[in-house]
Amino acid sequence: MLTVWPKEALTSETMMFLQSILLDWCRQNGVAVMSDVGVAKARSLIDWYEFGIKERGELFKLLSEEIGMAGPAAP
Repeated sequence: MLTVWPKEALTSETMMFLQSILLDWCRQNGVAVMSDVGVAKARSLIDWYEFGIKERGELFKLLSEEIGMAGPAAP
């Protein structure tokens, strides 16, 4: 049986918060926001937020550690 967890609505304030994290990450890693990697990171960021991670530093760290389309993060 599939468990369905209710998701908190993403407000405009939340989206601005997540966008600022994504822009910082993209700038630091030389990635265009609308590139395949940038879009994948945006999806991951929303997933982590909906999972319950709400702290900016932790979200940024998760994006940096995540193995994605660009390969593993640099050590």
